[in-house]
Amino acid sequence: MTEREAEWSVAPDGEGTQIPIWLRATLEDICDLEFEGPIEGCNSADCCDLSTAYRKAADLHEKLGNEAAAPAARVFAMLADVTSFHFKPNEKNAPFGPMMVSESGRSAIPADFRGQPVETLANAALRASNPVLKARLSDTCWLLERKRQGLGRAAVEAYAGIVEGIDARRLKDRLERSDPVLGLATRDALRRALTIGRAVGWNNDEVATCRDWVIAIRERALKDGNPVPVHWFFEMDLDFNISAPEDLAAEIEQFLTSRNDFANPHIVVELWRLAVRAYHIAKDDNGKYRCRTAAAEALVTEAEGHNSAMLASHWLSQAIAEYHGVPGKRDRRTELRHKLVNVQSGIAEEMSSFSYPIDLKDAVERTEKLLGEQQELIDVLLMFARLGRSPDPDKLMADAIKSIREHPLSSLFGASFHDHEGKVIHKTEGGGFQDNNNGDALRVQISRQEGIRRHVYAIGTMEPARQHIMGRFYINDDTFHVLLQGSPFVPSDRLATFSRGFTRFFEGDFASALYILTPMLENSLRHVLKMSGNDVTSFDDAQQVQEDRSISVLFDQMRPELEATFGKAITADIDNVFLSKPGPTIRHALSHGRLNDDSPFSGDAIYACWLIFRLCCIPLIAHRGQIRLPT
Repeated sequence: MTEREAEWSVAPDGEGTQIPIWLRATLEDICDLEFEGPIEGCNSADCCDLSTAYRKAADLHEKLGNEAAAPAARVFAMLADVTSFHFKPNEKNAPFGPMMVSESGRSAIPADFRGQPVETLANAALRASNPVLKARLSDTCWLLERKRQGLGRAAVEAYAGIVEGIDARRLKDRLERSDPVLGLATRDALRRALTIGRAVGWNNDEVATCRDWVIAIRERALKDGNPVPVHWFFEMDLDFNISAPEDLAAEIEQFLTSRNDFANPHIVVELWRLAVRAYHIAKDDNGKYRCRTAAAEALVTEAEGHNSAMLASHWLSQAIAEYHGVPGKRDRRTELRHKLVNVQSGIAEEMSSFSYPIDLKDAVERTEKLLGEQQELIDVLLMFARLGRSPDPDKLMADAIKSIREHPLSSLFGASFHDHEGKVIHKTEGGGFQDNNNGDALRVQISRQEGIRRHVYAIGTMEPARQHIMGRFYINDDTFHVLLQGSPFVPSDRLATFSRGFTRFFEGDFASALYILTPMLENSLRHVLKMSGNDVTSFDDAQQVQEDRSISVLFDQMRPELEATFGKAITADIDNVFLSKPGPTIRHALSHGRLNDDSPFSGDAIYACWLIFRLCCIPLIAHRGQIRLPT
């Protein structure tokens, strides 16, 4: 039950569960009720205004507290919730969603009204005279029970009635326009009506009326001159195949080339792209390439009008992509790529850093105390390997979902990730409010959280521990040669290399350590998998050659085997540090020479070296008594 629902009195159903008042309205409640009384005189084309009126009426009747007012309270509460749905006409199979989602629940959705409530809503839909209410009730009933074809057609007719009412100024959109039908209410009503029309009969009279409205409003949008409604209604015409696509494309092209005073360059680009799509459907390649060229040049003009290097590089990248596949534009693409490189050089100047102080004194003292309690070097080194643990990936996901819920704006927009030269190396899509299923948004959130965790571990725990160890003991290659010779993670023919890498790590030569140890990780993963009975090779049937799978292929194709061998937490940790984007992608950056001189001294790099050391030492902890290090 949502926060709002909890305000209503409830009664137990036959199974002892609680039914909110807005689901308890019956046919008997509504049959003799003038249920449109609360919205009498309401001329809004927005269902939310109807919901507000019904909510007030339901509150009033509930407060009366007598038996005579109870049926009206139940009916008005039901209608208040049905009219409160979030309208999403672009989603044909889920056109209504909750208006509000919170930690404690959500507001109503159509699925809440399955079963007996549909009969009550259907009765109201057949009797309703307000076209906004009738459209919502009829649409909801048809959505829940597709066999109610009559209500589907009634919904289409009611949506057409909304458009007619707006055009006649009997109904008002939220925003005043010189031509009232060029607004969101008209756009959404027609799109939903045509979507239903495809299911209930495209040639029915009420559907034909909606198609005629689209053509008429499309022509009025051209005369009005605002490119936004032009895009809305031309796109709708094209989506539902109402007019010939070549005619639509030609009209858009004529509209755009006849004037150059558009205030919004972004919608101009979208109109050119819509024309491209129309010409593509019409199989007119010349027209398609002509409009793609125009779209690309509009993007270049937008880039040249920005003082921001980051924004300019974004639009230039879009322009280059727009030119892809257009014949005869190779030289222009090359020219734009050169311009892009020059512009990107200025991105670094726009990127500003910020710091947030964290007091790590307690962490440092705990680490030094913990290591100080160990007298022998072997115990100190094994304790160093146990200073941290790889986080549970399920908990990382849960924490990311919680963070998005608490701070939705942080993941609402997509993100571009740049390297130190300003090049875009990764892009992610944004997530909606309470969007727990958007993989990109969740990965970005996990990457942020993990970046902070690794930095705190590296600076507050691992680095003080390393310095403590080096201050107490003498360590060289022989130390690790003896320590690691019994580790199944270290192949015998790589023992000297691992030993040299860890010696450099403990000496503080992080550059040498990172470049030595990172390539070793891939081979050791294959080594352990082979010892576990897995085939880590691929066979090329054509060339008849066999090759070892790379670390990327291992994680793509053998993730279950890795998790069975190393556990989900360690497998995810390796992926987050060395491979996945967004993230430090240390393996990829190191292999391709993209690390700069400062990179090996970052928290991510120090953590990466420690993680490899931990992988080497985990199997040794149980055999500590059999290891004798040289002194």
